[in-house]
Amino acid sequence: MSRIHILIIEDDEDHAFLEQDILTDELDCTIDLIASKRELTEELIEKADIVLLDFNLPDALGDEILNIIHNKSDIPVVIITGDEQLQTAIRTLKSGAADFLVKSPQSIALLPQTVIRTLKDYETRKTLEREQKEKEELNTKIETLKQVLTTLAHYINNSTTTISGYSQLCIKDLSDQTRCEKLAKIGIRETHKITLVLQELERFVTDMEIKTTHYANIPDAMFAIEENLKKKMDDLL
Repeated sequence: MSRIHILIIEDDEDHAFLEQDILTDELDCTIDLIASKRELTEELIEKADIVLLDFNLPDALGDEILNIIHNKSDIPVVIITGDEQLQTAIRTLKSGAADFLVKSPQSIALLPQTVIRTLKDYETRKTLEREQKEKEELNTKIETLKQVLTTLAHYINNSTTTISGYSQLCIKDLSDQTRCEKLAKIGIRETHKITLVLQELERFVTDMEIKTTHYANIPDAMFAIEENLKKKMDDLL
């Protein structure tokens, strides 16, 4: 693990000193220390990997500070307080705190382990969120591809049906050369349509590889593909 940037928000100087001392002694970390809401800046929040927050500050309660932090970043916040009320712990955890510690010699001694565990839990959660997002994007691409293939298959099927039907008409009466030539031209035009469909499929696959989210909106993707095909096929007529 690389150097940890810890933001301590604590108005009790003695307690702040103890936290700093044990953390710098056991962890590779840098620490920023402030004592009030007034001192909290966006720069300090962005710099921090984790926040250790005293619940009762002179100018704000912990859940207010928690909201300020989480409006800027999703970094984990550990509440540290002398308040042993269970309701306080429940309230802060519901507000998004990663953990809640009651001030005591034991909790201070375990602070380095708490920081490491909290950061590992945070990284695990971020990894799961990233994997879920990637899974959703993949499912969207698969669903889009299914619908695209269905649409393109419809065009190909129409053309092959036309080619097959006109070929049978031509075979039935090969003596009428003018009629056969006309049917052959229609068959050639339908073959060109199939080529256009295959080219559009190739273009779509290329776009999907280059721009991962280009076809995140399936209806828009289908509209764009059908409009493009319609224009190209109209040009053949």
